[in-house]
Amino acid sequence: MSEELPKLRSRLEAIPIRRGRELYIALRDLEGLNPETLLLSPQAYFLVTLLDGSSSPVDIQAAYMRKFGDILFREDLDGLLQQLNTHFFLDNENSRVRMEQLITEFHHQPTRPAYHAGLSYEKNPEELRVQLKSYFAPENGGPGDPNPTEAKRTIAGVMAPHIDLRSGGPCFAYAYKALVEASAFHTCVVLGTGHEPLPHYFALSRKDFETPLGSVTVDHEFVEELSSRCRLDLLADEFAHRREHTIEFQALFLRLLLPEVRIVPLLCSFGVEEIEQRTDDVQHLVQALKETLDHYPQPVCLLSSVDLAHIGPRYGDSFKPHGGTVREHNEADHRLLEIVSNADAEAFAHMLVRERNQRRICGLPPIYTMLKTLEGTVKGELLRYDYTKVDNEGSFVTFASLALYKNVR
Repeated sequence: MSEELPKLRSRLEAIPIRRGRELYIALRDLEGLNPETLLLSPQAYFLVTLLDGSSSPVDIQAAYMRKFGDILFREDLDGLLQQLNTHFFLDNENSRVRMEQLITEFHHQPTRPAYHAGLSYEKNPEELRVQLKSYFAPENGGPGDPNPTEAKRTIAGVMAPHIDLRSGGPCFAYAYKALVEASAFHTCVVLGTGHEPLPHYFALSRKDFETPLGSVTVDHEFVEELSSRCRLDLLADEFAHRREHTIEFQALFLRLLLPEVRIVPLLCSFGVEEIEQRTDDVQHLVQALKETLDHYPQPVCLLSSVDLAHIGPRYGDSFKPHGGTVREHNEADHRLLEIVSNADAEAFAHMLVRERNQRRICGLPPIYTMLKTLEGTVKGELLRYDYTKVDNEGSFVTFASLALYKNVR
């Protein structure tokens, strides 16, 4: 162990869970240095909260005594610290070396691997086909199989969820039925929600996305055109794509239903503060994307991979949601979706800034980017709205599919 005072890494998530009558805290790594979850007792988690880089082991032992009135033996504390260190949960030389290893490995990989295959969806190709196709079945809440017709409308943008497929599969299906039944397009700019902070707010990738059904090819011509028009180093944070699921889930449906379509994988990560301050970098990327779309010779569609509200104890609320809570956020979501349907980027931004995004709309960056890019040229149609509970405390996430069709002149 290093002589550094123990400090926990910042990109960790703590989730309370119950096993029978016992309460535990599941600690997991949002950056993927270690995919394993560490299950902690409330007493052990209390110790973890003290690891801020300023408390010595003696300080931590004293705090434990004040809290629980019991002695914390040094060997027990050292055992917990060693466990955290083994998991790379501490901010120290061990975790920093591990991060550099992962960045180097990802940089040298020719494609972006299917990180969540076998975890969030079936890894076997045939079983995955069955899984994805089942979401279109009306008896499962789906819209029915896509049925291309001669009278096709042109989709300029679409909003699809990125919730776990097992919870929101039919909602995905509504978005992709609309895409398949629209006029053909060559390239899909997938605006993924970046759940990790990005110093440059956006992260582009040149890597084709692997899926169990085959790779989804990146449109390198579009990537180079966009990069040349944007002063930001869009590839500086490419590593953020390594385990982010918001583009990976869309790649599955694109490969199944539109295998010839090429993608431009672009993660977006900024908050209401950047919108409120009209951060130049965000506005500059939007302008570069507009110019690239205007000059690109092939038809292009934007796809925002987003979820909506995150409500309940799992997300920091002090209350347990009930039926009235769900109805309240259903109504708030539909007000927001009406603004999205009107492609009014500034009204969308104003609503979330006014609320300080207290409902935790995690799709804020991709939706704003899409609306600002397409404003004045499209009209939206809500395809599906839904929500899912995520724990035994009633916490829930809302999500929707919505198509933005080009205005007919």
